[in-house]
Amino acid sequence: MSESIEKHPHFIELENVKKTYGGPDMEPVHALKGINLIIDDGDFTAIMGPSGCGKSTLMNIVGLLDAPTSGSYFLRWHKVGVMTQDEWSMIRRQTIGFVFQGYNLLKRMPAREQVALPLGYLGVSSKEKKERAAHALEIVGLGNRLDALPNQLSGGQQQRVCIARALVTNPWLLLADEPTGALDSKMWEEILRLFKRLNEEEKRTILLITHDPQIWASAKQLIKMKDGEFVE
Repeated sequence: MSESIEKHPHFIELENVKKTYGGPDMEPVHALKGINLIIDDGDFTAIMGPSGCGKSTLMNIVGLLDAPTSGSYFLRWHKVGVMTQDEWSMIRRQTIGFVFQGYNLLKRMPAREQVALPLGYLGVSSKEKKERAAHALEIVGLGNRLDALPNQLSGGQQQRVCIARALVTNPWLLLADEPTGALDSKMWEEILRLFKRLNEEEKRTILLITHDPQIWASAKQLIKMKDGEFVE
């Protein structure tokens, strides 16, 4: 890998990260205005703020889906800015699990196959795919629904399939963007309990974007954003 920072003290650290959109003929949009963020191994961090405040932009940068305009980003002792695109892809596949508000499940594919999809990029054998997918579904409480299709699952169960899919590569970091936004109160309580268990028992490091006050109360670190900046 291009460059590593030995003994960098934090799991994730962003230093004065800025993100600006727009070209020469456009008014610039300053999505992030100098973000400083530290997340340590095993943290459960929630970010809240109004729509358009920069939360998703920040999540995309942490998840190596976008690059900052300026500033430094360290992930597991590596300085992200000096990595190649291929190295970014490798880190995403092996280090980060993504959970989004939209389930993005394939209608005619059973749960175990849905969960196994990320393993196709890692050269895993067919037998191991099945075993790891079944184990991930067991972690999220769906070990008895391996062959269920999406239309045979509740909304909360479909979201748990998505969380299992994010876990199947055994990532260090779980990123979740409004994971309870499409669920009713009973179902989001179920998902909240699952995130707490993944953090406390499975020792997963979690960064989560949410408007849900129940998750704010459960997170170990709560960060508020407004207009591309952190606020008190």
